[in-house]
Amino acid sequence: MSRLKVRGVGQICAAVLLSYPSLWAQTVIDTEQPLGREVFAQHTNDPITVDGILDEPVWMDAVPATDFIQREPNQGQKATEKTEIRVLYDDEAIYFGVWAYDREPEKLIINHLEQDFSHQDDDGVSFYIDTFNDDRNSYGFYINPVGAKREMQSVDEGKFQIFEWEDVWDVKTQITEEGWFAEVRIPFKSLRFSKERVQIWGINFQRRIRRRNEQSFWGPMPRRFTAFMMSYAGDLKGLEDIPREPNFKLKPFMTSRFNKFEGDDFDTEVDVGLDLKYSVTSGLTLDGTLNTDFSQVEVDVQQINLTRFSLFFPEKRDFFLENAGIFSFGQTSFRGNQANELIPFFSRRIGLSNDGQPIPILGGARLTGRTGQYSLGFLNMQTLEDGPEPANNFTVARVKRNILNQSELGGIFINRQSNLSGDYNRTYGVDANFRFWQNLRIISFLAATKTPGLENDDLASRLWVEWRTNTWEARTGFFDIGENFNAEVGFVPRTDIRKYDNSAGWRHRPRSITWIREFFPNVRNRYITDRDNRLVTRITEFKFQTNFQNGGSFQIGKSFRFERLDDPFFIRGQIEISPGDYDFDRWFVAFNSNRSALISGDVRFETGDFWDGTSKGARFSLTVKPHYKFSASAQLQWDRLRLQGGNLTTRLFNTRIEYRFSTKMFLSGLIQYNSDQRQVSSNIRFNFIHRPLSDIFLVYNEERSVEQRGPVNKSLTFKYTHMFDLF
Repeated sequence: MSRLKVRGVGQICAAVLLSYPSLWAQTVIDTEQPLGREVFAQHTNDPITVDGILDEPVWMDAVPATDFIQREPNQGQKATEKTEIRVLYDDEAIYFGVWAYDREPEKLIINHLEQDFSHQDDDGVSFYIDTFNDDRNSYGFYINPVGAKREMQSVDEGKFQIFEWEDVWDVKTQITEEGWFAEVRIPFKSLRFSKERVQIWGINFQRRIRRRNEQSFWGPMPRRFTAFMMSYAGDLKGLEDIPREPNFKLKPFMTSRFNKFEGDDFDTEVDVGLDLKYSVTSGLTLDGTLNTDFSQVEVDVQQINLTRFSLFFPEKRDFFLENAGIFSFGQTSFRGNQANELIPFFSRRIGLSNDGQPIPILGGARLTGRTGQYSLGFLNMQTLEDGPEPANNFTVARVKRNILNQSELGGIFINRQSNLSGDYNRTYGVDANFRFWQNLRIISFLAATKTPGLENDDLASRLWVEWRTNTWEARTGFFDIGENFNAEVGFVPRTDIRKYDNSAGWRHRPRSITWIREFFPNVRNRYITDRDNRLVTRITEFKFQTNFQNGGSFQIGKSFRFERLDDPFFIRGQIEISPGDYDFDRWFVAFNSNRSALISGDVRFETGDFWDGTSKGARFSLTVKPHYKFSASAQLQWDRLRLQGGNLTTRLFNTRIEYRFSTKMFLSGLIQYNSDQRQVSSNIRFNFIHRPLSDIFLVYNEERSVEQRGPVNKSLTFKYTHMFDLF
């Protein structure tokens, strides 16, 4: 009887637990400390066919990495769907097999098919490989259920993310009633690693289930960190005697360009060039380029400048973006969030004029990578004389040394030397970056420039301190730029200032409102003086942000701004802002919808004081993605200024259309209208990847005035590249 009673009680308890699955979800893993997980790579001599069908028997011999843990939305809880990843290797490559089970595969969200796709909008799996096991730097590989792929490099645990890096690797996928599955092959020649016979790599895996806006990791981590925090990754063991063969690639290219400028006949240009890549050692790579051409690069998205400082346009050319994180100096992020302060080395200064027009590049070389505890970067480029622009040689040397657990010291030298006597510009700098207790970061640098005719007061320095937990974050920084600090190969919109920058925010996750993921009230104050400690700018901004469970957000805020203007400046034409002291009070409200949805959009409205008058501005965007092969989007920026010197209305409109025939063939179009220039510009690009790292581009550009009939300028460019993997 007692046995029956015990069994009955057990059955009742089991029934209760099964009827409340949320009780199981309350088991929370402490993710504040690394779990120290391990996965073993299984060596195989059997051939692996990369077809997305994981039917080779050797896959079942490998022990899977599984039991993924959520970072979002419920940190520490088990992932809602089961994921298994197995690792194999042979004498040429490492293989990853993905079992991404899904009880509702018909609800997979897939928006992209193209190379370098926007992985945040799709279901997907990603791999993060720290081949030197230094807990700092990594390779990232992203895939989605239809085989779209993206690769990247991460420097300093995600401080700098270079998505423009690319090399040879392959993936195939399939979707079934059980979920989706993938086979990934990465040749060892595409990676850099140490000389040890027995390798231990840091590794982590991420699964994204987009309909729940869920992110889960095999090596779990707190949600305040990015996926590139390799100190939370596990270990990949079992790799022995893997090849370290030299890797030498040659990529010749040919371009044929047809130009038609207003009032001129057609002009035809045919040119050839060469890129090369050679692995000098297992950790150092030499890249070379001759008669460099970037005609395939998408044109800049236009901006309208309503400020008195230079606008920032990001670098888009692959040669300069690859390994760019090594050359970064004194920034908290490579993606430009400090662009309004100072970037000592900004590669866009090489081969592009101030208005974005290309300057011919004869060629150059770049040596980047690691040796022991050192990260090294050396760049030399030579441009040709182009009208009033003299020929220039650019040299950049960068070295960083790892110290302590997650810190580094470094130095940089930047030189521009023209073919004109006495025309040069140099920048020197040292920096020190520290991370303590995972939550505290300290970033600092000291730099100086040397320019003929500009002596003394040529220093710049910075100290930045940041504290972040899952709930609280606070930052404080000091910036000092001398009047004669002149980094001509950098981006320095404002000199002769001292800047004090402070911000704080609180992240709260309400349990009672299921459709809201997070409230984020925050405040930021920027206090800028001249070198005589006289206030010139003060900006205080209060913002309340709400992040929704589906990935959308809503913001509302108010800013209070003071500007002291010593010299007049013209916003447009004869609309002059006179010297004086000005106070601005401005409100803004913004909404961003779920970007993974069929139809998504953003809107922002801002109004308030503006110099000696008022202004209103609005930003609208709409994106339609009916299928992962097609997407269309449109953006409108509108500003109306009412000032004492006159009224002004500006409009900036662009529309982008993309069609993906396959994972190797893409067509895109970007059409822009700028009311400032009274011009419509078009950029249409066709790209066919005819073999790994080998492309055919067909690019049409046109600039058409809205006040005249016919195109102003137009060009058609054909570019063919072919990569030879010699050894």
